[in-house]
Amino acid sequence: LFVAAEGMYTGQFLYCGKKATLVVGNVLPLRSIPEGAVVCNVEHHVGDRGVFARASGDYAIVIAHNPDNDTSRIKLPSGSKKIVPSGCRAMVGQVAGGGRTEKPMLKAGNAYHKYRVKRNCWPKVRGVAMN
Repeated sequence: LFVAAEGMYTGQFLYCGKKATLVVGNVLPLRSIPEGAVVCNVEHHVGDRGVFARASGDYAIVIAHNPDNDTSRIKLPSGSKKIVPSGCRAMVGQVAGGGRTEKPMLKAGNAYHKYRVKRNCWPKVRGVAMN
């Protein structure tokens, strides 16, 4: 299963591997991706199926490649820079669903369903407001 990238559409052909083209949704090894490219769903170790930049609207940027020890440097959504093996795969593009948190809730019911899984953190009753 893939994480949906912004700009993908139903019926689109996705290609994986080192010969895939640099098109949104394709999965390539980091060594095949040029510096400055926006990627998502990046692997930490070769074959772990992607752990970095998977939340809605997230992306990582390929900063540099080091062919001597076969590593690549990426900038994560947190701003930290990480060195990973160049054989790690990444999906080209940004994860879909960005701006999800900018929409106002409007109803208490929406907040109820959002915080329902977080046990007893909503609603917050302030004793000061009661008197």
